[in-house]
Amino acid sequence: MGDKVSGRKVFGLGFASAALVLAAASGAMLVSGPADAAAKAKPKAAAASPGRKLFVDWSCGSCHTLKDAGGSGHVGPQLDGAKLSKAFVTGRITNGQGAMPSFGGSLTPKEIDTLATYVSAQSNK
Repeated sequence: MGDKVSGRKVFGLGFASAALVLAAASGAMLVSGPADAAAKAKPKAAAASPGRKLFVDWSCGSCHTLKDAGGSGHVGPQLDGAKLSKAFVTGRITNGQGAMPSFGGSLTPKEIDTLATYVSAQSNK
């Protein structure tokens, strides 16, 4: 009596096993897909512009929205379309204001110039 398994149980177990395997495979693709794409895209994007690389490396996008660099923060102002002058951006990066910290002691003058040039150019597109 215990040795005999009905066809319905075997089919049910096989179907359930197949569903679990498909779900696991789908989940693995969903988890690895975007991460792999981001890992592959980031070096290309960063290599394309030294200013973009600084923006990404210093996590400016955690506070500021800037489409070109993938920034989507909402603490600081949105930079896309803001039409900022290089002099204004240089001053803000160097001295900070409000929630914006000063980076004058953390970035070199050349890095500040590179970042300000990039942000100003992107904000005027």
